[in-house]
Amino acid sequence: MLGKLARELRILGFDTEYLAYDKLTNKTPFGALKIAQNENRILLTRNKKLKNSPQVFFIESEIVQEQVIQVLTHFKLHKDIKLGSRCLICNSLLNPIPKETVKGRVPYYIYKTQNEFVFCARCQKIYWAGSHYLDMQNRLKKYCLPK
Repeated sequence: MLGKLARELRILGFDTEYLAYDKLTNKTPFGALKIAQNENRILLTRNKKLKNSPQVFFIESEIVQEQVIQVLTHFKLHKDIKLGSRCLICNSLLNPIPKETVKGRVPYYIYKTQNEFVFCARCQKIYWAGSHYLDMQNRLKKYCLPK
């Protein structure tokens, strides 16, 4: 339901677990709530059944940009943004990796044109500041503009 929001929050550097209902053993919204409570997390949801539950923050909009702004504003997270610091796949923190070690593991053009790389030790993904990073920076400007 909020997979795009989860991805955007990871892009911004926030520890964000995404629990699709099909990955839950108890395939109900309350299963997600129980996991959030056990992990001391806040559950972001659009599910009206959970709207007034403790540890739940109800997302009003269906538009991702508005969702991000709602979360950043409500939790006052604008100053905590660390763009590109988390793996978009598994949520782990990324670590710098020397350029020499990515040779043959990234496309040749990327290796020749980029000097800085970060690496996810958990899922082995390598990231660099390509055109997607510029897109992230542009989205960040939209998120941080006052309404």
